[in-house]
Amino acid sequence: MKKLAIFLISFFALIGCATNGKTPSHVIEQKPDSFCQVIKEPAPLLMGAWECSFARYVGRSLPDENYVMYKLIKYDDKYALYFYRTWKKGRKKKDEWKNWTINGEEILGEARYGVKIFVRGGDVYFTIRGLVSPAKMSPVKDQ
Repeated sequence: MKKLAIFLISFFALIGCATNGKTPSHVIEQKPDSFCQVIKEPAPLLMGAWECSFARYVGRSLPDENYVMYKLIKYDDKYALYFYRTWKKGRKKKDEWKNWTINGEEILGEARYGVKIFVRGGDVYFTIRGLVSPAKMSPVKDQ
């Protein structure tokens, strides 16, 4: 338990450096408070921390920059997914453990938002309702 706490503190300190402070400034709970539903074990590529930025368009021409970061870990015999997203110039954000569904090479969020993280051709992608094409994710450095 102590090792996990140290790991999580280090993780978020490094994330803050790697993404110019886009990620949460606080330390998340030591123990995940929500776990994923697993239909099929996750593809190894989905494990760890991934991030991307993309623009969604509000109305006809106003771009809204979005930032997404997730970390998928195995905790005891369960999988936990920490999700962080900002939009509307950082005024809106999600910052929490999710109980999303893992099905092999894809992770599905709540259907009403259309969130999907998936593997395609050796890369990881993120999509959300209204995004024209999936955003390619990058591994968070210094993990």
